[in-house]
Parts: sequence; C-alpha cells; structure tokens
Amino acid sequence: MTDQTVPSPPLSGPPVSRWWGCFPELRRDTLGFLVHCQAYGDVVKLPMGLVVNLLLRQRDAAMYVLNHPTDVKHVLVTNQDKYRKAPVPPVESRIFGQGVLHTEGETHHRQRRLLLPFFHGNHVTAYTDLITCKTYDLIGHWQDGTTVDIEREMAYLTLSVIWRLLFGRDTGPEANTIREAIAVGQSLIKLQYDSLLASFTPLWVPTTLRRRFNNSFRAMEAMIHRSIHERRMATHQHDDVLALLLATRDTEGRPLKDEEIRDELMTFLLAGHETTANALTWTWFLLSQFRSIRERLTHELHEVLGDRLPTIADVPRLRYAKMVWEESLRLYPPAWSLHTRVAQAEDQLPSGARLPSGAWVFISPWNLHRNPRWFPDPNRFDPERFSEEATRNRLPFTYIPFGAGGRRCLGESFAELEGLLILATVASRFRLHLVEGQTIQPEPVMTLRPNVSVKMIVQRIDSQEPHPVVA
Repeated sequence: MTDQTVPSPPLSGPPVSRWWGCFPELRRDTLGFLVHCQAYGDVVKLPMGLVVNLLLRQRDAAMYVLNHPTDVKHVLVTNQDKYRKAPVPPVESRIFGQGVLHTEGETHHRQRRLLLPFFHGNHVTAYTDLITCKTYDLIGHWQDGTTVDIEREMAYLTLSVIWRLLFGRDTGPEANTIREAIAVGQSLIKLQYDSLLASFTPLWVPTTLRRRFNNSFRAMEAMIHRSIHERRMATHQHDDVLALLLATRDTEGRPLKDEEIRDELMTFLLAGHETTANALTWTWFLLSQFRSIRERLTHELHEVLGDRLPTIADVPRLRYAKMVWEESLRLYPPAWSLHTRVAQAEDQLPSGARLPSGAWVFISPWNLHRNPRWFPDPNRFDPERFSEEATRNRLPFTYIPFGAGGRRCLGESFAELEGLLILATVASRFRLHLVEGQTIQPEPVMTLRPNVSVKMIVQRIDSQEPHPVVA
C-alpha cells in the first residue's frame, strides 16, 4: 500500500546566526524583524541556534511565526489543548506566581471560572462612576498650555482606578513603589528575553538591576500581603475585588489561600493598569497627529455628552470614539506578543504547514495588525477600519489585541470600558499636542510602551488651536 500523505510545503525564513539563531535579530529590532518575516510566508521558521539546541537538549529547536489568521485560530482555539505555554523568564514567574496568567490545564480553567464574573457584566458597569470621577479629578489639575508627561499621567490614573477596585481605597505613597517595581521589572524581563545568559541567571544573583527589582518587588508584595491580613481581621463588609476573592470558594467549597489571592491580585494590579495606560498614551499620540480625526471625535463627544461626564448609557453612542480606540489598539497593541505556545505533538496547520512536536509557536498581534494582507496601508491611522461594515467584512483573527481562545484576556470588557470612558472624559475637555522635537518609538517589553517620556501640551477645547497638525 502506498503512502498517500501529502507532504507539507517546506518552511523558510530570513537568514539567522548558526550559533545564536534568531535572537540577535530579535534583540536588534524586535518589531521590525517580525514585520520583515511577513515576506517569508504564512508560517516562518526561525531556528534558535546550536546554543539553544544544547540547552534545551532538542535538535533543530525553532520558533514558528504564524502570519495567517486561520493558523492563529487553529492554535489558540480549535486545537488549543495540544499546545502549552513555553517557559517564562524567572522574573515573570516571580511576579505573577500561579495567577491565572501563567497556569495551565484544569487549574487555569478553574481560575477563569472563578474570576470571570469579577470583570464582566454588572461588576464592570458598576465601575463607571469611579473611572470618570478619577479622570475628572486628574484633568482638574491640568492648566491650559502646560506640558505633561502623558504616559506618567495615564499610568497614575489607571493605577488609582485598579487600586480602588482591588482594595477599596485610594493609593497613597505606595503608588511610587508600584511604579518603580513595574519599571525595573519591565527592564529585567526585556533583558531576560534578549539575553540567553540573563534568562538562565537566578534572581538572587546580586546584579544592580536584580537588587533593585528584588527590593522594590518585595515592598509591593508586602503591601498586598498586609492588605490581605488586615482584611481577614476586619469585622465590617467591603465591596471590592479583595472581598470577592476572600469570599470565593472552589468547587469543593474551600476558600482561596493567601498565596493564591496574592497571585491573582498581583496579576490584576499589573495587567489591569499598565496595558490600559500604554494604550491611552498611544491614542493621545495618534490623535495629536491628525486634526480631522481628533475634531470628528470632539464633535461626537459634544453631541453625545454636552458638558457632562459620560455614563454607562452613553457608551453605545460613542461609536467613533470606539473606532478610534480600536484603531489605536491595532497600531499599538499593549500585548504586542502572546505567550509562546509549545506543540505537544506533531500538528498540521490549516495553511498546510506541519509543526513538529516541541515546536515553539509565536503569535504577535503587532505582526498581524500591521500585515498589508489584512489591513491595507497598515501603518496609517484610520479609525474607519472599525466601522460596522469594515468590521463585518474583516477576516476573523486578524485583530486580536486581547488574544483569543481559552487564554483570552479576562479583563477585556473592563479595559474597553475604562479606555472609552477616559478617552471621552479627557477629549471632551482637552486637546493634547505633542511637544515638537521628540522621537517616540514603541519599545516591546512586557507591554508595548513608548521608549521615552511622551511630553504633551494640554489645551482646553474652548481655547484657540495653537499648533498646526496633520489634516
């Protein structure tokens, strides 16, 4: 009997180092290299090099970059049980522990079932007033014509919101500790992804960066444990996420342990403010470049809101604001890459490519969102891509800012609501103009953040336009 199996097409990719594989290119220009890979087909093979082969004890270890949405759906949804998360750097494991972001299998499914209600439905809509009031308080301190660091402003705003949601109180001096821990954690994560030596170096090795991380992270962790302990001792009721976690019982009626609560709070705290702050920063950056888009947004906000703050009832009417927000997430997705998956067995993708067992599968929203096959003229800021008609006609899984499948971001509904409410509250009262002379590029660390501080001039809507911008 003859073998009728159709051979899969050979996979190619850009030239890489024999010893170090694709890592030098990824380190030199991660985002540019990923876009460059689009030219090599639907599935691009990136050998990891002989050094990684030895470390992993795996012959022909390679990453496979997926450029076609049907393959993405196959790995993230259709055949997701055949793939597991690749190991993460030590610093990431230290930060998130066994929170929902990093667990696998039945543990992950159980955590999602327990946590999903916290950031969906009535729980989310109940946060509306908190978000708008915090935003209004922030811009109440802005003086017409002054310059602000918009990334810093958005980070402190979203931190103040998520801290209140988690712990039922406002941030104090701990805000600086948290921001320091996040900044040094981002730097260390990037170092560990860029350097094989750094990725295998334990956190206890006393380099300057590791000492800074350990000191700042221990301080942040102590605040969380202190909050858990104080709440367990409290005699009155609270209405926040910590209270919900303390009241949660698993399928066998057991409460969560302190360490489990700590892991989920840490995940919510970091993922729940850093990503939205970066997304808002990129939105203000884009709006500052395109006057016609910004003025159309201002017109919609005036028509819908007038002089009042937005409410949950306004959200469905903020159609253009939602288009602006989604186009900003397309161009600058905070989760610029998803957790690398490892194939547990040989698998054939819908494109015809055959992945070997142990293949490291790399899926990047940045790469998909900037592929001209799915988004013509992909580098252009055009909210019309997210009109009802355009959205209806778009191929599924070409736009995945929150991932997809069983690991899709739990906080997606909350992030969208928070982003829209902050965008509407600020843009209905202020224009933000980019200070001239800045060179701002995206930096792919744990999230996609600007490589430098983004300085912007704030101008009240009712004052005269001071700077020319692109029509």
